[in-house]
Amino acid sequence: MTSNDYPAPGCSFSVLLVACAVFALCAGAFPGRAATAPKSLEQLEKDLAVEQKFAQERKQSLQRMTAEERKLNADLATAEKRILTLEGSLAAERGKLLELGTAGENARLEYEKLLDEQKKTEAALARTLRLLWEINERNAAGGETSGMEKADDERDFAWSKELYAALEKYRKELDARESRLAGVIGRRDKLSGEMQRRLAAVNAEKGRLLKARLAYDKGLADIRRRRGNAESELNAALKLINSLNFEISRRSGGNLTAMKGRLPRPINGNVKVGYRPEAEPASRGLGFSAADNAEVRAVAGGKVVHNDVLRGFGTVLIVQHGEDYYTLYAFLGSCPLKVGQEVRERQKVGTAGYYPAIKGPGLYFELRFKQKAINPEPWLASS
Repeated sequence: MTSNDYPAPGCSFSVLLVACAVFALCAGAFPGRAATAPKSLEQLEKDLAVEQKFAQERKQSLQRMTAEERKLNADLATAEKRILTLEGSLAAERGKLLELGTAGENARLEYEKLLDEQKKTEAALARTLRLLWEINERNAAGGETSGMEKADDERDFAWSKELYAALEKYRKELDARESRLAGVIGRRDKLSGEMQRRLAAVNAEKGRLLKARLAYDKGLADIRRRRGNAESELNAALKLINSLNFEISRRSGGNLTAMKGRLPRPINGNVKVGYRPEAEPASRGLGFSAADNAEVRAVAGGKVVHNDVLRGFGTVLIVQHGEDYYTLYAFLGSCPLKVGQEVRERQKVGTAGYYPAIKGPGLYFELRFKQKAINPEPWLASS
Protein backbone atom coordinates (compact mmCIF):
# COMPACT_ATOMS: atom_id res chain seq x y z
CA MET A 1 0.00 0.00 0.00
CA THR A 2 1.34 3.42 -0.95
CA SER A 3 0.34 6.92 -0.04
CA ASN A 4 -1.12 7.28 -3.52
CA ASP A 5 -3.51 4.35 -3.06
CA TYR A 6 -5.83 6.29 -0.74
CA PRO A 7 -5.49 9.16 1.74
CA ALA A 8 -4.36 8.54 5.29
CA PRO A 9 -7.56 7.80 7.25
CA GLY A 10 -6.77 9.88 10.32
CA CYS A 11 -7.36 13.42 9.14
CA SER A 12 -10.36 12.79 6.92
CA PHE A 13 -12.19 10.63 9.44
CA SER A 14 -11.42 12.96 12.36
CA VAL A 15 -13.07 15.88 10.57
CA LEU A 16 -16.01 13.65 9.65
CA LEU A 17 -16.36 12.40 13.23
CA VAL A 18 -16.50 15.95 14.60
CA ALA A 19 -19.39 16.67 12.23
CA CYS A 20 -21.12 13.41 13.21
CA ALA A 21 -20.71 14.17 16.92
CA VAL A 22 -22.26 17.61 16.46
CA PHE A 23 -25.12 16.03 14.51
CA ALA A 24 -25.67 13.40 17.19
CA LEU A 25 -25.77 15.94 20.00
CA CYS A 26 -28.00 18.42 18.15
CA ALA A 27 -30.40 15.84 16.74
CA GLY A 28 -30.48 13.64 19.83
CA ALA A 29 -29.18 10.73 17.80
CA PHE A 30 -27.97 8.78 20.81
CA PRO A 31 -30.32 7.83 23.65
CA GLY A 32 -29.62 9.23 27.06
CA ARG A 33 -28.28 12.60 25.94
CA ALA A 34 -31.48 14.56 26.52
CA ALA A 35 -31.42 17.50 28.88
CA THR A 36 -33.76 15.74 31.31
CA ALA A 37 -32.39 13.51 34.04
CA PRO A 38 -31.90 9.94 32.77
CA LYS A 39 -34.15 7.22 34.12
CA SER A 40 -32.82 4.31 36.14
CA LEU A 41 -32.27 0.98 34.44
CA GLU A 42 -35.08 -0.50 36.52
CA GLN A 43 -37.48 2.24 35.40
CA LEU A 44 -36.44 1.75 31.77
CA GLU A 45 -37.21 -1.97 32.06
CA LYS A 46 -40.63 -1.15 33.58
CA ASP A 47 -41.31 1.30 30.77
CA LEU A 48 -40.29 -1.35 28.25
CA ALA A 49 -42.68 -3.90 29.77
CA VAL A 50 -45.53 -1.36 29.65
CA GLU A 51 -44.84 -0.49 26.02
CA GLN A 52 -44.52 -4.15 25.01
CA LYS A 53 -47.88 -4.92 26.64
CA PHE A 54 -49.41 -1.88 24.95
CA ALA A 55 -47.98 -2.92 21.56
CA GLN A 56 -49.31 -6.47 22.00
CA GLU A 57 -52.77 -5.14 22.84
CA ARG A 58 -52.69 -2.91 19.76
CA LYS A 59 -51.68 -5.86 17.57
CA GLN A 60 -54.55 -7.95 18.92
CA SER A 61 -56.93 -5.01 18.46
CA LEU A 62 -55.77 -4.60 14.86
CA GLN A 63 -56.35 -8.30 14.23
CA ARG A 64 -59.88 -8.05 15.61
CA MET A 65 -60.63 -4.92 13.60
CA THR A 66 -59.25 -6.51 10.44
CA ALA A 67 -61.51 -9.54 10.93
CA GLU A 68 -64.46 -7.23 11.65
CA GLU A 69 -63.72 -5.19 8.54
CA ARG A 70 -63.59 -8.36 6.42
CA LYS A 71 -66.99 -9.45 7.78
CA LEU A 72 -68.51 -6.02 7.17
CA ASN A 73 -67.17 -6.02 3.62
CA ALA A 74 -68.68 -9.48 3.04
CA ASP A 75 -72.02 -8.39 4.53
CA LEU A 76 -71.97 -5.23 2.43
CA ALA A 77 -71.28 -7.21 -0.73
CA THR A 78 -74.18 -9.56 0.12
CA ALA A 79 -76.49 -6.60 0.73
CA GLU A 80 -75.46 -4.95 -2.55
CA LYS A 81 -76.15 -8.18 -4.43
CA ARG A 82 -79.52 -8.57 -2.74
CA ILE A 83 -80.44 -4.96 -3.54
CA LEU A 84 -79.66 -5.54 -7.22
CA THR A 85 -81.83 -8.68 -7.18
CA LEU A 86 -84.68 -6.78 -5.51
CA GLU A 87 -84.43 -3.97 -8.03
CA GLY A 88 -84.82 -6.56 -10.78
CA SER A 89 -87.84 -8.02 -8.99
CA LEU A 90 -89.37 -4.57 -8.60
CA ALA A 91 -88.98 -3.90 -12.30
CA ALA A 92 -90.63 -7.22 -13.14
CA GLU A 93 -93.51 -6.62 -10.72
CA ARG A 94 -94.09 -3.13 -12.10
CA GLY A 95 -94.22 -4.60 -15.60
CA LYS A 96 -96.85 -7.12 -14.51
CA LEU A 97 -98.85 -4.35 -12.88
CA LEU A 98 -98.83 -2.43 -16.14
CA GLU A 99 -100.08 -5.53 -17.94
CA LEU A 100 -102.83 -5.96 -15.36
CA GLY A 101 -103.72 -2.30 -15.77
CA THR A 102 -104.12 -2.80 -19.52
CA ALA A 103 -106.20 -5.93 -18.95
CA GLY A 104 -108.32 -4.05 -16.42
CA GLU A 105 -108.91 -1.22 -18.87
CA ASN A 106 -109.98 -3.72 -21.55
CA ALA A 107 -112.31 -5.37 -19.06
CA ARG A 108 -113.76 -1.99 -18.15
CA LEU A 109 -114.45 -1.19 -21.82
CA GLU A 110 -116.05 -4.59 -22.34
CA TYR A 111 -118.15 -4.06 -19.23
CA GLU A 112 -119.35 -0.66 -20.47
CA LYS A 113 -120.25 -2.23 -23.81
CA LEU A 114 -122.23 -4.93 -22.06
CA LEU A 115 -124.00 -2.33 -19.96
CA ASP A 116 -124.98 -0.44 -23.12
CA GLU A 117 -126.26 -3.63 -24.73
CA GLN A 118 -128.07 -4.47 -21.52
CA LYS A 119 -129.85 -1.08 -21.58
CA LYS A 120 -130.93 -1.67 -25.18
CA THR A 121 -132.13 -5.13 -24.25
CA GLU A 122 -134.03 -3.82 -21.26
CA ALA A 123 -135.72 -1.22 -23.51
CA ALA A 124 -136.66 -3.92 -26.03
CA LEU A 125 -137.90 -6.10 -23.23
CA ALA A 126 -140.02 -3.27 -21.89
CA ARG A 127 -141.62 -2.79 -25.34
CA THR A 128 -142.23 -6.50 -25.63
CA LEU A 129 -143.82 -6.63 -22.23
CA ARG A 130 -146.18 -3.87 -23.21
CA LEU A 131 -147.17 -5.78 -26.33
CA LEU A 132 -147.61 -8.98 -24.40
CA TRP A 133 -149.66 -7.12 -21.85
CA GLU A 134 -151.97 -5.81 -24.59
CA ILE A 135 -152.35 -9.32 -26.05
CA ASN A 136 -153.02 -10.70 -22.63
CA GLU A 137 -155.64 -8.01 -21.92
CA ARG A 138 -157.33 -8.68 -25.19
CA ASN A 139 -157.47 -12.39 -24.57
CA ALA A 140 -158.76 -11.82 -21.11
CA ALA A 141 -161.63 -9.69 -22.42
CA GLY A 142 -162.96 -12.86 -24.11
CA GLY A 143 -166.17 -12.71 -26.10
CA GLU A 144 -167.02 -13.85 -29.58
CA THR A 145 -164.36 -13.18 -32.13
CA SER A 146 -164.53 -13.23 -35.87
CA GLY A 147 -162.39 -15.47 -37.97
CA MET A 148 -160.10 -12.60 -38.84
CA GLU A 149 -159.61 -11.71 -35.17
CA LYS A 150 -158.81 -15.30 -34.39
CA ALA A 151 -156.11 -15.30 -37.05
CA ASP A 152 -154.65 -12.09 -35.59
CA ASP A 153 -154.61 -13.62 -32.13
CA GLU A 154 -152.86 -16.71 -33.36
CA ARG A 155 -150.24 -14.58 -35.13
CA ASP A 156 -149.67 -12.46 -31.97
CA PHE A 157 -149.31 -15.58 -29.91
CA ALA A 158 -146.71 -17.05 -32.27
CA TRP A 159 -144.86 -13.77 -32.42
CA SER A 160 -144.89 -13.44 -28.61
CA LYS A 161 -143.63 -16.98 -28.25
CA GLU A 162 -140.67 -16.27 -30.54
CA LEU A 163 -140.01 -12.99 -28.75
CA TYR A 164 -139.96 -14.67 -25.37
CA ALA A 165 -137.52 -17.29 -26.68
CA ALA A 166 -135.21 -14.61 -28.15
CA LEU A 167 -135.32 -12.61 -24.94
CA GLU A 168 -134.52 -15.68 -22.87
CA LYS A 169 -131.57 -16.54 -25.11
CA TYR A 170 -130.22 -12.99 -24.97
CA ARG A 171 -130.73 -12.89 -21.20
CA LYS A 172 -128.69 -16.07 -20.80
CA GLU A 173 -125.93 -14.69 -23.03
CA LEU A 174 -125.88 -11.46 -21.03
CA ASP A 175 -125.70 -13.37 -17.75
CA ALA A 176 -122.83 -15.50 -19.10
CA ARG A 177 -120.91 -12.48 -20.33
CA GLU A 178 -121.49 -10.67 -17.04
CA SER A 179 -120.26 -13.75 -15.19
CA ARG A 180 -117.12 -13.91 -17.36
CA LEU A 181 -116.55 -10.20 -16.90
CA ALA A 182 -116.97 -10.51 -13.13
CA GLY A 183 -114.42 -13.35 -13.19
CA VAL A 184 -111.93 -11.27 -15.18
CA ILE A 185 -112.35 -8.30 -12.86
CA GLY A 186 -112.14 -10.51 -9.78
CA ARG A 187 -108.95 -12.18 -10.98
CA ARG A 188 -107.50 -8.83 -11.93
CA ASP A 189 -108.32 -7.35 -8.52
CA LYS A 190 -106.93 -10.40 -6.74
CA LEU A 191 -103.70 -10.38 -8.77
CA SER A 192 -103.37 -6.63 -8.43
CA GLY A 193 -103.80 -6.82 -4.66
CA GLU A 194 -101.30 -9.67 -4.41
CA MET A 195 -98.78 -7.83 -6.55
CA GLN A 196 -99.26 -4.64 -4.56
CA ARG A 197 -98.50 -6.60 -1.40
CA ARG A 198 -95.44 -8.13 -3.05
CA LEU A 199 -94.29 -4.70 -4.19
CA ALA A 200 -94.72 -3.33 -0.69
CA ALA A 201 -92.76 -6.28 0.76
CA VAL A 202 -89.97 -5.89 -1.81
CA ASN A 203 -89.80 -2.14 -1.19
CA ALA A 204 -89.68 -2.73 2.56
CA GLU A 205 -86.89 -5.27 2.12
CA LYS A 206 -84.99 -2.89 -0.14
CA GLY A 207 -85.42 -0.09 2.41
CA ARG A 208 -84.11 -2.34 5.16
CA LEU A 209 -81.10 -3.33 3.05
CA LEU A 210 -80.36 0.28 2.12
CA LYS A 211 -80.47 1.18 5.80
CA ALA A 212 -78.18 -1.76 6.56
CA ARG A 213 -75.82 -0.63 3.80
CA LEU A 214 -75.59 2.82 5.36
CA ALA A 215 -74.84 1.17 8.71
CA TYR A 216 -72.16 -1.00 7.05
CA ASP A 217 -70.58 2.06 5.43
CA LYS A 218 -70.59 3.90 8.74
CA GLY A 219 -69.16 0.87 10.51
CA LEU A 220 -66.40 0.49 7.92
CA ALA A 221 -65.47 4.16 8.20
CA ASP A 222 -65.36 3.86 11.99
CA ILE A 223 -63.25 0.70 11.89
CA ARG A 224 -60.81 2.21 9.40
CA ARG A 225 -60.49 5.32 11.55
CA ARG A 226 -59.88 3.25 14.68
CA ARG A 227 -57.50 0.96 12.84
CA GLY A 228 -55.52 3.94 11.57
CA ASN A 229 -55.28 5.28 15.12
CA ALA A 230 -54.23 1.85 16.41
CA GLU A 231 -51.59 1.50 13.70
CA SER A 232 -50.18 4.94 14.52
CA GLU A 233 -50.11 4.07 18.22
CA LEU A 234 -48.50 0.71 17.46
CA ASN A 235 -45.80 2.29 15.29
CA ALA A 236 -45.06 4.86 17.99
CA ALA A 237 -44.89 2.11 20.62
CA LEU A 238 -42.56 -0.02 18.47
CA LYS A 239 -40.23 2.94 17.96
CA LEU A 240 -40.19 3.59 21.70
CA ILE A 241 -39.58 -0.12 22.35
CA ASN A 242 -36.58 -0.04 20.01
CA SER A 243 -35.19 3.02 21.78
CA LEU A 244 -35.75 1.47 25.21
CA ASN A 245 -34.15 -1.80 24.13
CA PHE A 246 -31.16 0.10 22.83
CA GLU A 247 -30.80 2.18 26.00
CA ILE A 248 -31.23 -0.85 28.26
CA SER A 249 -28.66 -2.78 26.23
CA ARG A 250 -26.24 0.13 26.39
CA ARG A 251 -26.66 0.69 30.12
CA SER A 252 -26.76 -2.96 31.19
CA GLY A 253 -23.20 -3.78 30.18
CA GLY A 254 -23.55 -3.53 26.40
CA ASN A 255 -21.20 -0.52 26.27
CA LEU A 256 -17.82 -0.89 24.66
CA THR A 257 -15.82 -0.30 27.84
CA ALA A 258 -17.28 -3.42 29.44
CA MET A 259 -16.84 -5.39 26.21
CA LYS A 260 -13.12 -4.78 25.68
CA GLY A 261 -11.48 -7.95 24.41
CA ARG A 262 -14.88 -9.52 23.63
CA LEU A 263 -16.18 -7.49 20.71
CA PRO A 264 -17.11 -9.66 17.72
CA ARG A 265 -15.02 -9.15 14.61
CA PRO A 266 -16.71 -6.98 11.97
CA ILE A 267 -16.13 -9.50 9.17
CA ASN A 268 -14.99 -13.07 8.66
CA GLY A 269 -11.53 -12.63 7.21
CA ASN A 270 -7.85 -12.20 7.91
CA VAL A 271 -6.11 -9.01 9.05
CA LYS A 272 -3.92 -7.86 6.17
CA VAL A 273 -3.27 -4.28 7.33
CA GLY A 274 -2.46 -3.75 11.03
CA TYR A 275 -2.79 -0.73 13.29
CA ARG A 276 0.31 1.40 12.49
CA PRO A 277 -0.38 5.09 13.18
CA GLU A 278 3.35 5.98 12.92
CA ALA A 279 3.92 4.20 9.61
CA GLU A 280 4.12 5.83 6.20
CA PRO A 281 1.39 5.85 5.16
CA ALA A 282 -0.29 5.67 8.55
CA SER A 283 -2.90 3.00 9.27
CA ARG A 284 -5.18 3.93 12.18
CA GLY A 285 -7.34 0.83 11.88
CA LEU A 286 -7.36 -2.75 10.68
CA GLY A 287 -7.64 -3.92 7.10
CA PHE A 288 -9.38 -7.28 6.55
CA SER A 289 -9.41 -9.45 3.47
CA ALA A 290 -12.66 -11.32 2.89
CA ALA A 291 -14.75 -13.18 0.38
CA ASP A 292 -16.55 -11.17 -2.24
CA ASN A 293 -19.77 -9.67 -0.78
CA ALA A 294 -18.95 -11.05 2.66
CA GLU A 295 -21.27 -9.78 5.42
CA VAL A 296 -20.08 -6.84 7.51
CA ARG A 297 -21.56 -6.77 11.03
CA ALA A 298 -21.73 -4.17 13.80
CA VAL A 299 -19.31 -4.98 16.66
CA ALA A 300 -21.74 -3.46 19.19
CA GLY A 301 -25.13 -1.80 19.42
CA GLY A 302 -25.32 1.84 18.41
CA LYS A 303 -26.82 4.39 16.07
CA VAL A 304 -25.86 5.26 12.50
CA VAL A 305 -24.52 8.82 12.26
CA HIS A 306 -22.99 8.62 8.77
CA ASN A 307 -23.56 6.51 5.67
CA ASP A 308 -22.21 8.01 2.49
CA VAL A 309 -19.36 7.90 -0.01
CA LEU A 310 -16.12 9.49 1.20
CA ARG A 311 -13.46 10.26 -1.37
CA GLY A 312 -10.69 7.70 -1.17
CA PHE A 313 -12.63 5.33 1.12
CA GLY A 314 -15.69 4.34 -0.90
CA THR A 315 -18.87 3.90 1.09
CA VAL A 316 -18.22 4.69 4.76
CA LEU A 317 -20.48 3.78 7.66
CA ILE A 318 -19.99 5.38 11.09
CA VAL A 319 -21.80 4.03 14.16
CA GLN A 320 -21.90 5.88 17.49
CA HIS A 321 -21.95 3.61 20.56
CA GLY A 322 -22.16 6.03 23.46
CA GLU A 323 -19.40 7.03 25.88
CA ASP A 324 -17.84 8.84 22.90
CA TYR A 325 -16.98 5.59 21.11
CA TYR A 326 -17.35 5.26 17.34
CA THR A 327 -16.69 2.48 14.86
CA LEU A 328 -16.02 3.06 11.16
CA TYR A 329 -16.49 0.62 8.29
CA ALA A 330 -14.97 1.68 4.96
CA PHE A 331 -14.86 0.32 1.41
CA LEU A 332 -18.33 -1.21 1.77
CA GLY A 333 -19.86 -2.78 -1.29
CA SER A 334 -23.36 -2.06 -0.01
CA CYS A 335 -24.89 -0.51 3.09
CA PRO A 336 -28.71 -0.10 3.23
CA LEU A 337 -28.86 1.64 6.64
CA LYS A 338 -30.16 5.15 7.17
CA VAL A 339 -28.71 7.89 9.34
CA GLY A 340 -30.41 7.77 12.73
CA GLN A 341 -31.15 4.06 12.46
CA GLU A 342 -30.30 1.94 15.48
CA VAL A 343 -28.28 -1.26 15.05
CA ARG A 344 -27.74 -4.25 17.30
CA GLU A 345 -24.57 -6.11 18.06
CA ARG A 346 -23.71 -8.53 15.24
CA GLN A 347 -26.39 -7.01 13.01
CA LYS A 348 -25.52 -7.04 9.33
CA VAL A 349 -24.71 -3.49 8.24
CA GLY A 350 -23.42 -4.10 4.73
CA THR A 351 -21.16 -6.19 2.51
CA ALA A 352 -17.47 -6.12 1.70
CA GLY A 353 -16.44 -4.11 -1.35
CA TYR A 354 -13.20 -3.59 -3.23
CA TYR A 355 -10.37 -2.68 -0.81
CA PRO A 356 -7.49 -1.04 -2.73
CA ALA A 357 -4.87 -1.82 -0.05
CA ILE A 358 -5.22 -5.55 -0.65
CA LYS A 359 -6.38 -5.26 -4.26
CA GLY A 360 -9.49 -7.34 -3.61
CA PRO A 361 -12.62 -7.60 -1.49
CA GLY A 362 -12.21 -6.57 2.12
CA LEU A 363 -12.99 -4.05 4.87
CA TYR A 364 -11.18 -1.20 6.59
CA PHE A 365 -12.26 -0.91 10.25
CA GLU A 366 -11.52 1.74 12.86
CA LEU A 367 -12.39 2.17 16.54
CA ARG A 368 -12.30 5.73 17.91
CA PHE A 369 -12.71 7.31 21.31
CA LYS A 370 -13.49 11.04 21.36
CA GLN A 371 -12.52 11.31 17.69
CA LYS A 372 -9.13 9.72 18.38
CA ALA A 373 -8.28 6.44 16.70
CA ILE A 374 -7.33 3.62 19.08
CA ASN A 375 -5.99 0.17 18.29
CA PRO A 376 -9.03 -2.11 17.67
CA GLU A 377 -7.01 -5.32 18.05
CA PRO A 378 -7.14 -5.53 21.91
CA TRP A 379 -10.89 -4.87 21.80
CA LEU A 380 -11.80 -7.64 19.37
CA ALA A 381 -12.30 -11.22 20.42
CA SER A 382 -9.77 -13.65 19.02
CA SER A 383 -10.83 -15.13 15.70
